[in-house]
Amino acid sequence: MPTSATTHDREEHSRRLRAAGQRVTPQRLIILGAFVDPDEHLSAEEVYERVEPQVPGVNRSTVYRTLETFRDLGLICETDLGGGTREYQLLEQNRHHHLICRSCRHMSELDDDLVRPLRAAISERHGFQVTIDHLALFGLCSHCARVAASTGE
Repeated sequence: MPTSATTHDREEHSRRLRAAGQRVTPQRLIILGAFVDPDEHLSAEEVYERVEPQVPGVNRSTVYRTLETFRDLGLICETDLGGGTREYQLLEQNRHHHLICRSCRHMSELDDDLVRPLRAAISERHGFQVTIDHLALFGLCSHCARVAASTGE
């Protein structure tokens, strides 16, 4: 399991923190560095488990608060992917979303191109500037839908 960011990643994390008006501290860099793979979803506890060996004695509450701050700044996103636990992911330029099967739990990526019109429609119809950074949509995958249709469920 990867636990630390590369020099390039640290430089990028520093740049993003500064751009968000935040001080660059070793602890913040280590917490952002816990997200080694940008496609990876981590619970707050998993982030803590990656950070604690690098910052012995760090409080869970510090990690949790920092994740909330990063979420509010748009550096990471928070989503419940159906397991009842909030999961976090680095926000990259290219947003993506998920289709999650309630039956088999298969998860497929959904491109942001399909969500962009939803943002625009909500803005136009309601004057509301919605933030959809990481959407999880639940239903049945094509396989489970066929099985359900053939069994009459």
